[in-house]
Amino acid sequence: MTFEPREYRTTIARLVRVRPDALEIHYDAGCSMTVETVTEVQEMRRHIMGDAHYGTLTFIPEDVDFQMNTMKVDHAAADRSEARIMASAVVATTNMLEMLVKLYFSYYPTMSRVLVTDNEAEARAWLNAQLEEIPRSGS
Repeated sequence: MTFEPREYRTTIARLVRVRPDALEIHYDAGCSMTVETVTEVQEMRRHIMGDAHYGTLTFIPEDVDFQMNTMKVDHAAADRSEARIMASAVVATTNMLEMLVKLYFSYYPTMSRVLVTDNEAEARAWLNAQLEEIPRSGS
């Protein structure tokens, strides 16, 4: 059976289910990341992936408007009990964004594996390796 990638839109991002166990989240250049718009993206992610166990690859462009109150909300709280996200790679293209994402994950640790980098090739390779390893290792 062949898997056809499916694309979805929110106010600030394009989400692409690239395979049954992987979702890419591409935030729009110049978008405003607020509590409401990030919540919308997370709700769409949950809708798209349903009951699947999966990994995410998120791209945050350098010119996003990042509202600091967004850091005060645990956007993945609803996912913790199900443990459906196995691994998350985030490509943050500036030092400031990379630090903010790492700070966010330190406030709200996940049970999944996380990589934050400025290198897309590294993020893709890492996520693919995690998605291959985790089902075999069970962790």
